[in-house]
Amino acid sequence: MPSRLPIAHLCLGVLYAVLMVLAVSLGENVAEVARVVFGLIGLAAAAWAARDRGPAHRAWLAVAVSFAVLVVSPLLRVALTRVGIGSADDVTHVTFVLALLVALRMFPLARMNRRERWKSAIDATTVLVGGTMVLWYTSFGGHAERNLLVSAGLFPLSDLALLFAASRVLLRGADDTAQRPLRWLVAGALVLFAGDAVHGSLVAHDKIEFHAPWQFLCWITADALLAAGALTQCAAVAGKPRGVRPSVPVSRFLPYGAVAVAHVLMFAAAVQEGTFFPWGGLALGGAALSALVLFRQALVQRESDEQAITDHLTGLPNRNLFRATDTRSLARAARTGRYSAVLVIDMNGFKEVNDTLGHKSGDLVLVEFAELLRRCVPAPGLPCRLGGDEFAVVLPDLGNPGQAYEVAGRIAAEVSPVVIAGKIIAMAASVGVAVSAPGELTHDEIVHRADQAMYRAKRSAPHTRWAAWQESFEQPVTELRAA
Repeated sequence: MPSRLPIAHLCLGVLYAVLMVLAVSLGENVAEVARVVFGLIGLAAAAWAARDRGPAHRAWLAVAVSFAVLVVSPLLRVALTRVGIGSADDVTHVTFVLALLVALRMFPLARMNRRERWKSAIDATTVLVGGTMVLWYTSFGGHAERNLLVSAGLFPLSDLALLFAASRVLLRGADDTAQRPLRWLVAGALVLFAGDAVHGSLVAHDKIEFHAPWQFLCWITADALLAAGALTQCAAVAGKPRGVRPSVPVSRFLPYGAVAVAHVLMFAAAVQEGTFFPWGGLALGGAALSALVLFRQALVQRESDEQAITDHLTGLPNRNLFRATDTRSLARAARTGRYSAVLVIDMNGFKEVNDTLGHKSGDLVLVEFAELLRRCVPAPGLPCRLGGDEFAVVLPDLGNPGQAYEVAGRIAAEVSPVVIAGKIIAMAASVGVAVSAPGELTHDEIVHRADQAMYRAKRSAPHTRWAAWQESFEQPVTELRAA
């Protein structure tokens, strides 16, 4: 099922292009049909995704309800018009946005400590303030009558609330499978907000009437993005086992984008009002200072992130990144029909080095062994330090198990005495290998097998330096450790 995801998005993109061309050529009626079509696609996909009884089950049910509102909007407008409600279009649009807002509020948020909750709240509020500045400059920046301003601002205000809710969920983190779909939903919210903000600006300045044709094209784009999010979640649910979240969190750039928008608006306002001196220069200077501060913050954040996934002594990835990478490797192998392998490595006699030569010499031995792993493990393999004298290697995207055995043999063959502080120190290691066929093992299962194989190699040392897992190795761990 995961392999169908790009095809589903490709088909959706082709449909979007066709409907956009027809809407431009034939007008508002086709645009209405296009909205209903994307609403039906989103409704079907969200309802399918809601079949998964995971933590986001109720949220996707609510998303399905919001798409249902979009589908029945034409009928609602007819009914409201017949009872004398002249702003039926506004009511149905805002109802759809509010229904989607409720759905986003229902996504389960990741557990965070108090400081992390404050950080995510500040980031989401930054996005909200940036959006508010856009509204102030566009929808509320003209000199139209008060009631017209309220009408012009109604759409973007509801979109702003939707954008804040989507940003909050994306920045805070939800169920792993919901991360990619939420990006599509946030993109749809951004398009809705941008289109309605420009529309409100033109209305506030008495330049267009409500619901110009281009507005429907904007809504069609937003509907297509929202439907793409539902399709992504639908495929993620059908495509278990699940991989880990992508390593580059796109949501982290949302607050920076909001700050950039704010400075652009200040500079544009200064130029428009003919007050480049001094306000234009001050706006540029403020933008430069903000850019420098944000760049420094990004460097600090990157350093912090690296410390969270990197062993400070050897510079190798630590246990956290080992688990994440192996989980992702196994999930990808299940999709592509390739093998994935894990090597668990334990240094023999390391305790004696610490006891006789001191911990400083022991640390230097660990650093030397880390360099050996870097030399012996080919890309895209990932050598890691799990802690103490225990190391591991993730070998993804293998054509056959023999490739993992070759790497294990190469590591075992390269282990040799090293010179530390003028003294020759014997360095030895036992390597255990476990290979997973496509979709066969989980992370814990493959690590357990590699661990069993490593203890078998340790029992057989010095005659055997590495061993591949076999069914016969499944003995109580205490028995192997005692041996």
